[in-house]
Amino acid sequence: MTTRTWTGMLGAAALAVLLASSGGLAQEPEYRPSGRLGPGMVLDEDGGWRPPTPADALGALRGDPDVVLPVGVKRFEPVLAVLQQEYGPHPAAELDALANGLADMILASDPEDMTDEYHLQFEAFSVLTAAASGGRFTPHPGSFDALVRVYETIAAEALAGGGTDPVEELERRSGPRGASRLRSALTRIFQADEAGRGADYVLAVVAASEPPKLEDWHGLPSSLWCAAAKIVRDGGGLPPEENPRRAELPDSALDDEMFYQLCRYH
Repeated sequence: MTTRTWTGMLGAAALAVLLASSGGLAQEPEYRPSGRLGPGMVLDEDGGWRPPTPADALGALRGDPDVVLPVGVKRFEPVLAVLQQEYGPHPAAELDALANGLADMILASDPEDMTDEYHLQFEAFSVLTAAASGGRFTPHPGSFDALVRVYETIAAEALAGGGTDPVEELERRSGPRGASRLRSALTRIFQADEAGRGADYVLAVVAASEPPKLEDWHGLPSSLWCAAAKIVRDGGGLPPEENPRRAELPDSALDDEMFYQLCRYH
């Protein structure tokens, strides 16, 4: 593939860091004490460090100079700390509003590769994925919903002028990179819960999509069926025998030879 992917070398490495910070399987919430410097803290008016508010978190991600972080702290850390409720609970409405603010950042534009806006959107995708997955913290359902909103909004906009396949329509208009955000959103939905509702969602997309026809596929853009099936086939990089949801794909997506014939542009 020559298309840009948000979950390539840069994406996989940074997402791994975010997910690693969440630990393993979800457990009871663990709150960090606020009396000492911890992940995502911000400078307060008295020169000390305090847990971030949702407003701090969005400001840090956007590079607001009034939100001061410790040296070496990444700008996504306050957002992740709030959504994972590291320092204590937040009202669900505040967390959902923060997650939707990240979704709005992603939907605001389709930036060129490696620009500041590109990196900002990548970090928003990564934080939503990590918060939805939970780790040792309680998963935030609103972050999963925000990823779904991103995907469904981009898909609906792609079909607003006609057509039945959003990947095909986006690539017809903008070339191979045209569907990169759509693919990324669908990938992040899967990564947010690879054994549960993330996989359920992507498998439903496969079931609702039409696979390409071999006789009509010479030189045409890629398809949503191929994109979604590939996400499940890849299974987050697991070997096929360790991928718990791969077996639920249709036979045409399970058979390697048939899949690569149908989806040779992926």
